Amino acid sequence: MTHANELDWLQRSVGVLALEERAILSVAGDDARGWLQGQVSNQLEGVEPGGSVYAFVLTLKGRILADVYVLVREDELWVDVPAAQVDALLERFDRYIIMEDVDIEHRKDLHLLTAQGPRAAELGKGGWRADRLGVGGRQWVVSDQDFESELGNLVARSHELDGGAVSRATWAQAHVIRGRPRFGVDFGEWTYPQESGLNPLAVSFQKGCYIGQETVVMLENRGKAPKVLWRWAIEGSEAPAAKSPITMDDTIVGEITSAASAAQGVLALGFLKRGYESAGPEGFAIAGFAARALGPVQTGPGVCPAAG
Repeated sequence: MTHANELDWLQRSVGVLALEERAILSVAGDDARGWLQGQVSNQLEGVEPGGSVYAFVLTLKGRILADVYVLVREDELWVDVPAAQVDALLERFDRYIIMEDVDIEHRKDLHLLTAQGPRAAELGKGGWRADRLGVGGRQWVVSDQDFESELGNLVARSHELDGGAVSRATWAQAHVIRGRPRFGVDFGEWTYPQESGLNPLAVSFQKGCYIGQETVVMLENRGKAPKVLWRWAIEGSEAPAAKSPITMDDTIVGEITSAASAAQGVLALGFLKRGYESAGPEGFAIAGFAARALGPVQTGPGVCPAAG
């Protein structure tokens, strides 16, 4: 099965895969909801069991320690986090449990399955909303013993909807094509929320205090991000490597984070330095090829579907 078929499923019907790069932390106890509200950048108040919230966990200085989906349950919260950040998050969270009744555990026995695409909701009941590409999506948390059977069931049901299983290579390609940055690839601990372009999805400016909020609010109200993640179209047939410089008149004005070859040509995500966002779409070069600025990821189809 070609990547083109799998990309089409994600855009037109539904694609299914296991999110092996993600892990589950459980947050339980009488104070769990209120305590977690003070740890993440988005609003948890009023979210009912079965609901989900996308957010950032920030450092004290306002940089992105992890992107998370908080999955609300009747008796506890499950937090879907980058697997590579589990230890850092456990250390960070433990530091801010003072007198609260909160227990946090890395649930190594639990795994994430996701279905992404406009028909994802038709796969069945249960799970949580988790739109990771701006096309619609759901995800399920399954145990070790149920993993293979549940994945097989989701794939079988996706076939009935003219979809199917999606490879990790296609998953990475889809993020570039849709302009939806990935933690650890396009943004991470070196990034402020405003630089990632994911503020519309991950940050509430109406909620109460949380760790890292002061920097985020000051940057939003009084300053500009040093760099912002943009979408790019590149001439040529080869996708440039990560960290390839973006230049204008032989001046380095940014850096590529990820790129992919697709039917539309070579597309990429990359940071553009402050001061060059008004230069116009033309006149850039990446890896020796002419490049066109398509706009910030914040306004693209992966973050704001109406824009696509």
